[in-house]
Amino acid sequence: MKVKPSSPQEVSLRRRKIVLIVSVVVLVAALAGGLYWQWTNSPRYALQQMALSLKTRDMKKFFSYLDLKSIFNNFIESSDQDLAQPKGEKEDEWSSLSRQMGRKFARFLLPKLFESFEQDIKASMERHLASLDNTKILAIAAAATTAKIEVQGEQAEVTLVDPKTKQPFRFQMQRQPETGVWKIVEVNYQDLKKFAKREFKGS
Repeated sequence: MKVKPSSPQEVSLRRRKIVLIVSVVVLVAALAGGLYWQWTNSPRYALQQMALSLKTRDMKKFFSYLDLKSIFNNFIESSDQDLAQPKGEKEDEWSSLSRQMGRKFARFLLPKLFESFEQDIKASMERHLASLDNTKILAIAAAATTAKIEVQGEQAEVTLVDPKTKQPFRFQMQRQPETGVWKIVEVNYQDLKKFAKREFKGS
């Protein structure tokens, strides 16, 4: 049986169909790649990776999302208010001088102590994190998924809410210019004090 040769119009139509299909595939791949890149370079992705690293006990990966030095320095700045003069209270000269010296001493000495004991601080954190049971880790993962995240440029404010107490736990994240990875750089001082009081009460 003789096959009828395709007309120029039919050949052109087939080519157009092929071009259209290839174009759609390329477009979908580009969109998927773009969405994947955007997702893996988002604050929420970093939080979920931190939760996953707790589950797998990969502490090195967990700490890669923390800028401990920045957290500590910001902590010192925020805690400075505890050494400030209480509102509505009068102080004599000696009390005022002592308080000012205490603030200066803390600002100068504590960062140096952190540099000296950074590894010990990490080790203590690792021991505490390693003691978390599966229930707590799942709760952390759920909190990372439902966290309120407000991104402004290279900064992000994250709010986690304790499902039991309904108390917020807020912290700041920052995108690292070299890698694009989001790291925690500051923890809300007042929220941290409340959390520590609940977490270590009676310990």
